[in-house]
Amino acid sequence: MDFKKFLILFVLMVVIVGLSGCLEPPKVEVIENKVQSADMNNTKFTIKVLVDNPYPIGVTINKISLDIYALVDGDKIHLGHGEQDNIKISSGNSTFELPIIISNEKIVEAVLKSKSSKLPVEINGTISINLMITTVNIPIDIKREIDVSGVISQSIKNEIASNLNNIQQMKQTD
Repeated sequence: MDFKKFLILFVLMVVIVGLSGCLEPPKVEVIENKVQSADMNNTKFTIKVLVDNPYPIGVTINKISLDIYALVDGDKIHLGHGEQDNIKISSGNSTFELPIIISNEKIVEAVLKSKSSKLPVEINGTISINLMITTVNIPIDIKREIDVSGVISQSIKNEIASNLNNIQQMKQTD
């Protein structure tokens, strides 16, 4: 049996056993988040994602798509969305960075409602992996707390700068 046939047979067995529940799916964990940039309306975060792939072969994530919500007083406030295509994951642990665009207005709303810059958030989405003969969708459901004080202060600075600009322009036209 040549290597290509063996690999296809092996992947087929992994998928069948995986779909039967005998193998556990890859584990996905957010290990870090950073503010990359901010403007008047949005803040771009980059989150670092750790994937623990228990399979002996690497895979390519066709697409990862997620939404992030602030959990405040029983409400879910949609903060933003992120997605990325074509991510290579090796066997074992791999990391990649995923950009997420967050609404500054929604962050301010959540902070005012919770009265704290440390927000409990929920991240929901899917990871779609193509395993040659089938596509496997792995759900993402992560809860953690994030500190948005840097975003809030940058948003306030941008608002003040914009207001000063408007005042200066009004003075110049008078």
